[in-house]
Amino acid sequence: MIKSFQLDPTKKARTYSKGNRQKVALIAAFSTDADFYIFDEPTSGLDPLNEEIFQKEVLQLKTKGKAVLLSSHILSEVEKMCDRIGIIREGKIVETGTLEQMRHLTRTIIKVQTKAAIPDIQNLTGVHNVNFDNNGVTTLAVDSEELDNIMNYLAQKQILSLQATPPTLEDLFLRYYDSNEVSDNAK
Repeated sequence: MIKSFQLDPTKKARTYSKGNRQKVALIAAFSTDADFYIFDEPTSGLDPLNEEIFQKEVLQLKTKGKAVLLSSHILSEVEKMCDRIGIIREGKIVETGTLEQMRHLTRTIIKVQTKAAIPDIQNLTGVHNVNFDNNGVTTLAVDSEELDNIMNYLAQKQILSLQATPPTLEDLFLRYYDSNEVSDNAK
């Protein structure tokens, strides 16, 4: 494990940088055979190579059937490693579930080019932030529950190109922290 994290054990501990102190803590944690691991901001101070080593170690724990509780502000990291996610707001868990289950909480971004004009798309239920560019490409955000209806509408307009980007964990997280969109249930 020491080699994996490229830690020099001959150095005095008090001379270690924040990243090296973090490596010591991670090596100690991964060296135990526990059923349940708790990591709080585990990659703070680590370089990208050591972040990747950490992620591989966590995934290895998962394959061994170990449970891992991970608290992190690096949402792309959480998205890669976690099976279930919880969003905490003001000290309370406001949402939990798999990433797929939580995607219903936000919008899919669609970039589309159609043969027929679609100026009225902005009037459809569940459509937000419509932008028409000079190349005939329309970008819009669609509420997840309206996605089927919008796709049917676009299909009638003869789609030439389409790119759909599902919401990321960061999108979900920001939705809870955007005061304009937080539901009364989450307050």
